[in-house]
Amino acid sequence: MARHGSLAEQLAALMAYRNRPEGPHEPLGSNWATTPANSNDEDVLAFSQERDIRMTPSVDEIMRQVATGDIERNAEGQTIRIGRLRFSDGTQTEKDFKRGADRSVIEYDRVMPVGAMLGCREKAETALGGRGYGGDYLRRSNEYFAESFDVDVPTRTKRNKRRNGRGFSRDEAQAMLDEAIANTTNMPPVKRYPAGLPAVAERVAENFNGMQTAVGGGSEVPAPWQDMVGAIVQREIWDAAMAEMKAEDVATLDVAMEAGTYTEVGIAAGQSPSYADKKSGGRKRLQAANDNLSAALRKYSA
Repeated sequence: MARHGSLAEQLAALMAYRNRPEGPHEPLGSNWATTPANSNDEDVLAFSQERDIRMTPSVDEIMRQVATGDIERNAEGQTIRIGRLRFSDGTQTEKDFKRGADRSVIEYDRVMPVGAMLGCREKAETALGGRGYGGDYLRRSNEYFAESFDVDVPTRTKRNKRRNGRGFSRDEAQAMLDEAIANTTNMPPVKRYPAGLPAVAERVAENFNGMQTAVGGGSEVPAPWQDMVGAIVQREIWDAAMAEMKAEDVATLDVAMEAGTYTEVGIAAGQSPSYADKKSGGRKRLQAANDNLSAALRKYSA
């Protein structure tokens, strides 16, 4: 009601207490589709670049030179050569481009920072046409994940044709397993496989949703990292504020969540019914708890 407008503003901390973060963070979800019904995403995702960008030196060439172990350092201890790869000591320059005073692009000599690899180039190759993600690209991608998780490179095996039959409940399956164990004199040895990565998809990267990007550039992760970090910070602020609150203030706020009148709040706080009603004791008690919570939240959110 309008006559309670100012009081509602004063009890803003009470509303925040009702909506305080509890339980695991659940990102905002929706059953609305983010792409139109006639979207051709599946067709577009099957495409690949029409040109290759040739990087010089290539990653394979860099690793070959590193494997030689031939390292040269200058008098200051800076690495200036690894195999045939050259690195800057802060005095070399290379041609680069920048915008001049009139915003036009001009060429200039850019000083290479210490440790920068010299002679790196990138060049767009001739048109190659669309092609799949396979061959050496696929091998290197899977090897990267295997090395990151310290497991063997996943290998795919041909699956037998699945035969559908009668389904069994959990209890039925357990009873059948117990009966088979009881009828088996010598149990076969248990074969334990080493830790590995899922091999359902040919590309291991497809098992990580965070690495899948839609055509429109949006990630398929349910919530961006900013939302998760914000939720964690809010939880920490509330935990610190609630730890400073007095037990009687917390009890008053809890009663206010279910109470229908100020009188009920006052009686729950130990006041007499007449004082809680006629002397506005219940309202004063609730306002005091609200103000204490507001002060605690301001203290830890500053």
